[in-house]
Amino acid sequence: MPRQTRPVARRQLARRRHSPEVDDGLPGLFRDHPQPMWIYDLRTLRFMAVNEAARREYGYSESEFLRMTIRDIRPPAEQERLSANLSVAAPRAFENAGVWTHRRKDGSLLDVQVTSQGLRYRGRACRFVLVHNVSGYLSVQRALHQSEQLYRSLIDALPQQVFWKGLDQRYQGGNKEFARVAGLASTGDLVGKTDADFPWHYSAARIAEEDAYIMRTGQARLAYEDRLLEPDGSQRDYVINKLPLHDADGQIVGLLGTIQDITERKQAAQSLQLQSSAVEASVNAIIITRVGVKDDVVEYVNPAFTQMTGFAADEVMGRDCRFLQAGDTEQPALADLRRALHEERAITVVLRNYRKDGSLFWNELRVAPVRDAQGAVTHWVGILNDITATRRYQAELEHQASHDALTSLPNRALFNDRLEHAIAHASRYGHKVWVVFIDLDNFKLVNDTLGHGVGDSLLQTVAQRLSRRLRSSDTVARLGGDEFMLLLLDDGEQHPTGDTIAALLNAVAAPVRLSDREFSLTCSIGVAIFPGDGSAPQELLKHADMAMYQAKDAGRNQIKFFSAEMNEQVKERTLIEHSLRAAVVRSQFVLHYQPSVCLTSGTVKGVEALVRWNHPELGMVPPARFIPVAEDTGLIVDIGSWVLREACAQGRRWIDSGVGRFSVAVNVSARQFRRPSFAAEVREALRETGLPADLLDLEITESVVMADVQQAVEVMAELKEIGVRMSIDDFGTGYSSLSYLRLFPLDYLKIDQSFIAEMGTPSGDAMVRSIVMLGHSLDFGLIAEGVETAAQRDHLRDLGCDQMQGYLFSRPQPADALEALLAASAGR
Repeated sequence: MPRQTRPVARRQLARRRHSPEVDDGLPGLFRDHPQPMWIYDLRTLRFMAVNEAARREYGYSESEFLRMTIRDIRPPAEQERLSANLSVAAPRAFENAGVWTHRRKDGSLLDVQVTSQGLRYRGRACRFVLVHNVSGYLSVQRALHQSEQLYRSLIDALPQQVFWKGLDQRYQGGNKEFARVAGLASTGDLVGKTDADFPWHYSAARIAEEDAYIMRTGQARLAYEDRLLEPDGSQRDYVINKLPLHDADGQIVGLLGTIQDITERKQAAQSLQLQSSAVEASVNAIIITRVGVKDDVVEYVNPAFTQMTGFAADEVMGRDCRFLQAGDTEQPALADLRRALHEERAITVVLRNYRKDGSLFWNELRVAPVRDAQGAVTHWVGILNDITATRRYQAELEHQASHDALTSLPNRALFNDRLEHAIAHASRYGHKVWVVFIDLDNFKLVNDTLGHGVGDSLLQTVAQRLSRRLRSSDTVARLGGDEFMLLLLDDGEQHPTGDTIAALLNAVAAPVRLSDREFSLTCSIGVAIFPGDGSAPQELLKHADMAMYQAKDAGRNQIKFFSAEMNEQVKERTLIEHSLRAAVVRSQFVLHYQPSVCLTSGTVKGVEALVRWNHPELGMVPPARFIPVAEDTGLIVDIGSWVLREACAQGRRWIDSGVGRFSVAVNVSARQFRRPSFAAEVREALRETGLPADLLDLEITESVVMADVQQAVEVMAELKEIGVRMSIDDFGTGYSSLSYLRLFPLDYLKIDQSFIAEMGTPSGDAMVRSIVMLGHSLDFGLIAEGVETAAQRDHLRDLGCDQMQGYLFSRPQPADALEALLAASAGR
């Protein structure tokens, strides 16, 4: 425990100079007992503690006693006997040592009867000693022949029981104390009685045998213990002395005995032993310090302290408790502790302490003062409780309350708290705060088709990638599901940029390998910036969310920064989502068809079915406005099923009406493709409509097949068994590689229109040429999308592309308009 301040220490020293010294930290029974008591160290024989009665009897002060050994109160004639006694006495046994001669400070001698008990005191092997001055008793023996009156007065004044018997073992007398214990009204009632007449009658035969032996042999029996029954039925412990009684001629005429009640003494010794054992065996670490002038030094630690801290008792004795802090002094609880010590009151504090090996543990410390008879604090008792496990559990609970359990990222509550602080700081210093909303594209399909285990692994991977891309001052949080929120700080030196966000987009989109399967995942990102896009946390979050949905509506895998126009777009999106649910039920969808033409012959080889929404109020709604909403809401599955059946039915009608026999291409959404029942659904649509399987071309985007290559190969193989054709739509915009393309049972690659638009430039031509060569090397047909000029058509023909599709030949048209176009084309 930290040391007392100097004023308190001086006051304590002053009190000690003007008051009797007492034994601190010991039971009141020891301090206040009328018989002299002390405790000495078995190894050094030095006095460890003495009571007030001992100081009065021997004339020494406490400080003088504590510098002495038990040999210092023996006259020279007793030294050899003392050595012999010490060599045979059992260290921890209770012993009646008999009658000894001691020497007071003034040199006078006294005869005392000594009893002792072994115990541990302050971590040391010691003996507890109680002495009784029997000088008066021995004087009685010497004076028996001189004065009966003096004899009677003296023995009645003795606190011990005194009795004497005749050779017939009948009592001839005794003092008042003996009569009282025997249950008699006066000493005269003792005469003529035997032990069989008293409460201890159950031991009468044994006592008679002992007394007969003493009177027959003349050998005294001194300082032995016995337990006798009291008149009230209780039992008490006694030390008994018996010696033969001689007449003036030296003849044995009887027996003289004394009995001393040692019940309280044994209880005191037992209490000390129990307390010592309890402290030693306590599971709580206990430390006792002595108040000093400068420091409070350790006087005792129990085994639990050693087990808790790693410090052995001899390593801490005499040291101030500050060593447990290991220099970690900047703890508010230490100030509370010092204040309580200064005010001399008990306190409980929680401290960071350190073991011998340097490891930290949390210590719940209860400190209480120990006062002497005058109320001065002389020692402090500390009880240490290691609450490290409890603190760790509390920290875990706090972490769980503020972090996502799956990814260990901050959760919504912690993110909002940090956002509020960031805005307050940015407002004060004129900085910006970027709020970034990230939503994974089509993540629900991963959970629905591959299971939540794979989905969880993907979320953890995304969390790690985002965290690695950010600075320590930034925050990435998981709001739930597949939504992540980022807080990017502009600290005046480092500024977030569009490139920062683009790096996040690319980090998410990089392929992921899990359990020998490779996945590709994209995301849509919305950004709102303080203060331009909002000044309040919820406003920034709302605007980042709007921007993210704009990214989804624009085709996903994109970044959108918030703009004021987005509010109107959000309103429109809400209207579309509400109306879209009704459109499925009310059959408001129609199909338009765009033909694909052979680049060499100019003949129509097939048509692509493109869905349109004929809204009763909005008119013909283009796919770009409602398809992203349909995908987000899951309605794309119902819409896709209708498109598949309707396209197959129209293809059959053209065959039956003689319009022509050509393939019908249908776009397959990611949700459709990953449904376990998709192949069965295709087979059923062909069966119901009667369209030949080889005239159905299923178009799947590159990102869909690359999201889970193994599953894509399995599903495409099942579809090829039905006999349908398979095409990769928008080829070149994803992460395909030659090694994966070889695995897919494809018929066509459809070159994305973005590459066609770049034709006429060296890089654009090179890209298209590479795709054509790649497709042909894999025995795939090539269809160019978005062909709008004759120059593009001619260049594609020169590069060896097989078919084209675009406005140059025809825009998407209803079935009847397409039929007229085909008839006119055939007439030419």
